[in-house]
Amino acid sequence: MAGFFDSLLFKSKYEKELKDLEQKAAQDPKNPRLRVRIGDLLEKLGRRTESIESYRAAAEEYARSGMLIQAIALNKLILRLDPTKSKIHNQLAELYAQWGKPAEDSPGTEAVEAVQPPAGAPGTLPPIPLFSDLKKEELSRVMERIQARRFPRGKAICREGEPGNSLFIISHGKVAVSRQQPGRGKIVLTELKSGDFFGEFAYFANARRQATVEAVEDTEVLEMTKEELQRVIQEFPSVSKVLFKFYKERVLDNLLAASPLFQTFPPGERRKLLEGVTLEEFPAGNLVIEEGTPGDCLYIIKSGEVEVFTLDAKREKLVLAKLLRAAELVRLDKENFDPLAACHPETLKVLEDSLQIRLENKLRMLGVFRDSPAKEGMI
Repeated sequence: MAGFFDSLLFKSKYEKELKDLEQKAAQDPKNPRLRVRIGDLLEKLGRRTESIESYRAAAEEYARSGMLIQAIALNKLILRLDPTKSKIHNQLAELYAQWGKPAEDSPGTEAVEAVQPPAGAPGTLPPIPLFSDLKKEELSRVMERIQARRFPRGKAICREGEPGNSLFIISHGKVAVSRQQPGRGKIVLTELKSGDFFGEFAYFANARRQATVEAVEDTEVLEMTKEELQRVIQEFPSVSKVLFKFYKERVLDNLLAASPLFQTFPPGERRKLLEGVTLEEFPAGNLVIEEGTPGDCLYIIKSGEVEVFTLDAKREKLVLAKLLRAAELVRLDKENFDPLAACHPETLKVLEDSLQIRLENKLRMLGVFRDSPAKEGMI
């Protein structure tokens, strides 16, 4: 009996809150947050059809405003409530494609103004990495493949050392990124919020997670696995170019910033440098560069492993480093590197020192000289 009265009490409370929110929504019809809260209450009251309609209206408003991540998360919620709503991703992609663009003129009608963010939102939202460069059909398919996942406060989303088979976007909530350090234990590196990506480094490098990510509060993320994204690429090969652009902006730029060779480059110069890089794929066993040929470029390993070798006095192969599997290499041509490097003499010094160390290691492997008093005397 107590449970029955509690149910009535909660129902009365929800209905009162719903009425207040509906009045606010009538005064502010383009506020998607109000629509989401109304949808939540309708779902609690068992009015699922109305709840889905409220979520759909909120998702469309988010998409019109350029806030695609929040819109996708709501679409996933709608599909959990009603799996038959399979076409909502196409509608969302269409709305997002029109964001900020003037509608085409129709005969006998006036041009419609460009879709803009609602009141209270930033005047110009930044493009969303990865998604903003996709065409409508590609975006719709990516949205189908994405999975929405919820994590309660304190729950780990991914852990340091695990395989990095997916990347994540936070649609709601906040997470903490931490790493275990010897003698110091758990060290929190940063916190990420709604709209932020994480997991992309291990995803693109085919590596293990470099950090643990935990929900600081109840959090929802969108997850894209390699397997699902590969299916999209098979259908839309041009998506691979969009992925490489994302890789350059999100991963390679961070690698360059941490490299002694490029760490003195300001962000603007690094971005200029990245504009000139290209991606090359090499099956296992293929030759990348040959000893004795002009050095007109340098490579950064995106994925895979390479073998570095030279020929000794007997023309026999002497391996300096191993290649075991196919590799993706990012190529930076000399003509793009030299003009910027000329403005950074310290970069040239780092490069010269690195080349000197590699040369000495090569000569040591060839037996030209050894670390010994005899070598010192000979010099």
